[in-house]
Amino acid sequence: MHIEFLRDKNQIMPKIESPSEVYSMKIWHCNFNSLKSIHECNNLEQLSIATLPESDFEFLSKCHNLKLLSIVHLPDIASFESFPILNQLETLSLSTLPSWDSSGKKTTVDSLAPLAKLPNLKHIELFGVVPDDLSIEALNIFNNVQSARFSKYPKRLLNTFYKQSGVSDDWAPEIAN
Repeated sequence: MHIEFLRDKNQIMPKIESPSEVYSMKIWHCNFNSLKSIHECNNLEQLSIATLPESDFEFLSKCHNLKLLSIVHLPDIASFESFPILNQLETLSLSTLPSWDSSGKKTTVDSLAPLAKLPNLKHIELFGVVPDDLSIEALNIFNNVQSARFSKYPKRLLNTFYKQSGVSDDWAPEIAN
């Protein structure tokens, strides 16, 4: 079952009926204070969020079947240390708001290293989500992926990464509803 919460003005996320039957979810620009109830959806495979209210990724800790995760606008995230090891995750797309592109705003994190612990990651997109150091080493942790796309990284760094790793710069698969 697919469920959607679109521009919901409530501060508390509604209770999800039959959470084990939810395989796909979209939470788009809602006013929820927390997404912690997502952990009840233990069969969730696809999750799309716009405007993440959390400052960490603990709400994903029980989403062991998650294969595709897309988050647009994660303003309170400064670290991936709490990102759980999601063994099934194949596609990860993290980005700032499109309106931030022209202003040059970024979401700066301490390190990308925790994302390297995702054993089945095949596609990654980091648009405006950058580590403090912006080093080639930060990108080299993704050498097991098939495709990777980045923005707000120096072009020479990206050219070197693609040349050394053989990773394509194709777009990640879309979330199917």
